[in-house]
Amino acid sequence: MEYIYPDYYKKFQCIAEKCEDTCCAGWGIVIDDKSLKKYKNYKGGFGNRLRNSIDWKEKSFEQTEKRCAFLNESNLCDIYSEAGADMLCMTCRRYPRHYEEFENLREVSLSLSCPEVARMVLGNKDKVTFQSSYLEKKEEEYEEFDFFLFTKLQEIREFFLEVIQNREMSLEYRMALITAAAHDIQGRISRGKLFEIDDLLERFRKKSFQIKAKRKFEEYEGCPMENFKTIKRIMGNLHELEVLNENWPNFLKECEEILYSKGEEYYNAQKQEFKKYYKEKEYEYEQIMIYFLFGYLSGAVYDENAYDKVRFAVVNTLLLGEIDIAMWIKNKKQLDFCGQVDIVHRFARELEHSDPNLDEMEVMIGYQEEYSLDNLLYCIMN
Repeated sequence: MEYIYPDYYKKFQCIAEKCEDTCCAGWGIVIDDKSLKKYKNYKGGFGNRLRNSIDWKEKSFEQTEKRCAFLNESNLCDIYSEAGADMLCMTCRRYPRHYEEFENLREVSLSLSCPEVARMVLGNKDKVTFQSSYLEKKEEEYEEFDFFLFTKLQEIREFFLEVIQNREMSLEYRMALITAAAHDIQGRISRGKLFEIDDLLERFRKKSFQIKAKRKFEEYEGCPMENFKTIKRIMGNLHELEVLNENWPNFLKECEEILYSKGEEYYNAQKQEFKKYYKEKEYEYEQIMIYFLFGYLSGAVYDENAYDKVRFAVVNTLLLGEIDIAMWIKNKKQLDFCGQVDIVHRFARELEHSDPNLDEMEVMIGYQEEYSLDNLLYCIMN
């Protein structure tokens, strides 16, 4: 079995009770069957507490005020302290590690919903590389696993990661090139012409093509009204998602009020000023793009929709940029690193810790006009 992970993966260490948030509150914690069996058979008084604090129908821990029944007042886990690390369920053992499963391969990442991971990812000024390791395990055979498509997706992602980390280009141009390339690549995937993807990637890599594409993207600049209308709708769509933290909807409304209530001219002026202010830190958005591309693009092997996975990465990066601008304005034109970590980890928690939210985002991106190639290019280039 091969495991692929970002170079910072093994550096992560949980800071436990020192963390400003807790991973044991705000969402239901699903328990795997093996752990359920251990909890059912655990002896003594703590065994009684285990059995009485589990929703056996839903296979999850009971909650009190959205906190896990075993999360104590010090924000530590009573299962860990009373029964040991071996008694933690798979979800609790792994988090914030996240596994995407493919035939004979696992892609492992760290979730931005963890504040300590957000600090690691956003604080990394260097280009990310990916490493691999192997464990001897029984060979897997997945039914209907398209290994040829998976190989092409790996090559596509390699190209996208190469582009997004090419700091000789502006970040806007890098994001635009990836989005447009994904649009063209999807056409080949949808028509079953995977053999054309190699030639397509070779063409995208040519300097002459990139210069031509840059001229095309420049046509989208200077269209602040199109950007304003589109990004306002995309921000508004976040209200259609399931709420995990009760304070999140009001936070979004506050951001929208700050950004959009004074009209397009004010918004555009603030955005351009923020871009200059944050220019030296735009590598943070590069890292966010890498995070979403690595975590989601290979999953297109199961639904053949690489374009939507790329748009998902782009949209989330744009949305985080909008929230950043709002908080910068609110805080008297200041946004420090702690503030950015808080924004990113809260956003990731709301989005990635809800399967209905991920599903709804996929539907919106796939079918609503504001996520079209033209509209996204307006948002990227302005």
